[in-house]
Amino acid sequence: MNTLRLICCVCLACSVSASVLAQCCGVVSDNQAYQVQYGSTPAPVEVKTYKKEVETQYREEQVTTYKTVWDTVPQTVKVARQVPETSVVLEKYKVLKPVWTTEYRDESYEVTRYVPETSEREERVIVSRPVLEMEHREITETVRKPVQQTVFQEKRYTVQRPVTSYENRTVDRGGYVDSVKTEPGRTYNRLTWQRGGSYLDPASGENRYRLPGLYWTPLTSDPKYSVEKVYKPNVVTEQVPVTTFKPETVIEQVPVNVMTYQDEQVTRVEPVQVQRVIQEEVVKKIPVTTYKPVVERVEKIVPVQVYKMEEQEVVREIPRTTYKTIFEEQVQEVKIPRQVKEVRIVQKPVQVERWVPTTTTINSTKPVVSRIPINRETVKTETIATEDELELPPLPKNK
Repeated sequence: MNTLRLICCVCLACSVSASVLAQCCGVVSDNQAYQVQYGSTPAPVEVKTYKKEVETQYREEQVTTYKTVWDTVPQTVKVARQVPETSVVLEKYKVLKPVWTTEYRDESYEVTRYVPETSEREERVIVSRPVLEMEHREITETVRKPVQQTVFQEKRYTVQRPVTSYENRTVDRGGYVDSVKTEPGRTYNRLTWQRGGSYLDPASGENRYRLPGLYWTPLTSDPKYSVEKVYKPNVVTEQVPVTTFKPETVIEQVPVNVMTYQDEQVTRVEPVQVQRVIQEEVVKKIPVTTYKPVVERVEKIVPVQVYKMEEQEVVREIPRTTYKTIFEEQVQEVKIPRQVKEVRIVQKPVQVERWVPTTTTINSTKPVVSRIPINRETVKTETIATEDELELPPLPKNK
């Protein structure tokens, strides 16, 4: 765009005609037809927003307080003073004095001694004595004999029988195939040298002549081709065998060996030894020892120290102090309170809200107006300007 303005300035400096100046600045002539195409390009856009901030400010306020001040005033006061006086007093008291004396105490005691004496005594005891005798006794016993028998018994059990059936299932048998992906080339504008010729002015619909020079020309790079794997589905319906098990009850005769017992009475005669008890009287002589007590006296005299307390009178001197009260006049300083007014300035914090502008850049689309010539074999697209730089007049309506 700067180059286009430079060419326009050169044309003005050379005092070119109005039609030539229009062709130099990109105005379409009457000899060639163009088609105006509207599009959009990505462009950054600045958006202004406001952010709320809270700021703490300090304001001065006047505060009145009252302070207590103590004033010192002299005052005459009577003060009592204690004067000590010392005197001696005689005091009589009794004291207990310990006195030790020796006395004799009779601690004789008696001792009992036991003397053993041995004697015999008769004791009659009835004793049971066992006597063994042989006898014959008839014994009857019941004997159980085992008897083997074979018995058939029904045995029931469940067997799982396999049963095969077919079910229709849908299976994906697809796979990956090669696919060619085309990426279109990038379109950009560039200053190129173009020869002079006639073209159609889309604004007025007249053919105009264009001078040779540099013009903005849209160019497109070659497209890019790439091969990538793409999954291609192939849905097929198949019959799949399914095996299930059905329970079935089977009855089977199984031979079982059973053992039974039969009772039989058996009688036999066996010799039995019998024990009989006979009671007899037995006389026993038992030695007996007795103890006879004999008392003896033991003489014992023990000396004992006796402790006695005797009273004695004692006289002592005791100093005694008495206090006499004397009143005197003294001058003392007395503190008297009074209230004093005090004014001071205090910084008080206050919350202040303010809106701060903030600029943010976002990605947006920008409308672009392009001209496409329609009277050439090779169609070329030329970008005139965006709507922000050039305001185009409305197209004429087709009748």
